[in-house]
Amino acid sequence: MSNLWNLQFGGTAALPILTRGESKLSDSTTDIKDLTNLGIYGDQSNQAKDPINVIQDFQWTNSPKSSRDDVPKLQMIEQRIVLNSTVTNMVYSALASADNLSSLGNTAAGLASRFFPKEDVQDTTASAETVDNAVTTAEEQSNKSKTREAFEAIMQGGFFKTFDSEVLRPYDGLYATEYTGFNYYFPYLEDSYREITNAFGEGEGNILTPIADLAADAATLTSALNIVKPGTYIEKSKQFTMGDTGRQLSFTLPLLNTGSFDDVRRNWQLIFGLVYQNRPGRVSKSIIDQPVIYEVHLPGVAYMPYAYISSLSVKFLGNRREMELDVPIMNEGVNGGTANNIGNIKTVIPDAYELSVTVTGLNEETRNFIYASVKKDKLTVNKPIDS
Repeated sequence: MSNLWNLQFGGTAALPILTRGESKLSDSTTDIKDLTNLGIYGDQSNQAKDPINVIQDFQWTNSPKSSRDDVPKLQMIEQRIVLNSTVTNMVYSALASADNLSSLGNTAAGLASRFFPKEDVQDTTASAETVDNAVTTAEEQSNKSKTREAFEAIMQGGFFKTFDSEVLRPYDGLYATEYTGFNYYFPYLEDSYREITNAFGEGEGNILTPIADLAADAATLTSALNIVKPGTYIEKSKQFTMGDTGRQLSFTLPLLNTGSFDDVRRNWQLIFGLVYQNRPGRVSKSIIDQPVIYEVHLPGVAYMPYAYISSLSVKFLGNRREMELDVPIMNEGVNGGTANNIGNIKTVIPDAYELSVTVTGLNEETRNFIYASVKKDKLTVNKPIDS
């Protein structure tokens, strides 16, 4: 049986990482001065052409492989975060500001044509450029242009994820990632389909909050003028409250160890790989390698461009015994090459594992994701998706 992964050192001598292939890792080239050459271990999407297909290649059921073709497939494509969230938020906020500037121009044009007679307005076609020129100096305009060019260069560096679909374009650049080469297919046999909860509130954090505060002051003044009335209350329009977390998908399956020894090794490597990748690693006294995130697709049911494993548990089922297993480790070889060093460990192996996983989206589920779940036929991991 081929190994699901190899443990090897690369980029840092402090922490070995899991790779799907056996090629030597590239050295880390992270340099804050050149954001277009980011990377922790280098993109590993070409390390393996085949996915880890739990549905077809693992013993989670006694049914023959020929009967598993129509089992619902939950695909999880693994990515490693390569840039601090503070920096990515700066980039994303700047891109959002550019969108807001354009929207401001369109809104100004709409309000002018709606509330003022055309004969009183010389030009009602305000654009983003017109509004921009009205509120900034020539020097600020020049700096803004250079900033946008820098952001475009960063986006073209390949680490800020982008999408071909126009429906998903609002989420371009939200995370800077590199692909690890791990692409999973899990059976999804759960009962949960959809559940929606909405909330409307005061609109805290809304972009127009300062204007709303002025309106609130005016409402307070009105209430004061009516102080002698038995009751005074002015209705206010409420703002939709966006959630901070996304949808959750959970699945539970057994992994049987009562067949061949290859099944035992494969099950152990699957569990070890999932646990290892989803824990933080300390690279130095001040640097943490974060747990991985995933792009998740369950055709016709759910799509999450950014998600993480929020819960993972493994239980022993049935009898258990000690067994020796080999661990594939790649060390630096002679003349800069690599060499396999298979280490043996003694560990506890039960009759079966019970694997339970909960995947949580990093963004509120929107119509964009619902549309993508029925429109996006399949995802590939051989290359960065929509790079």
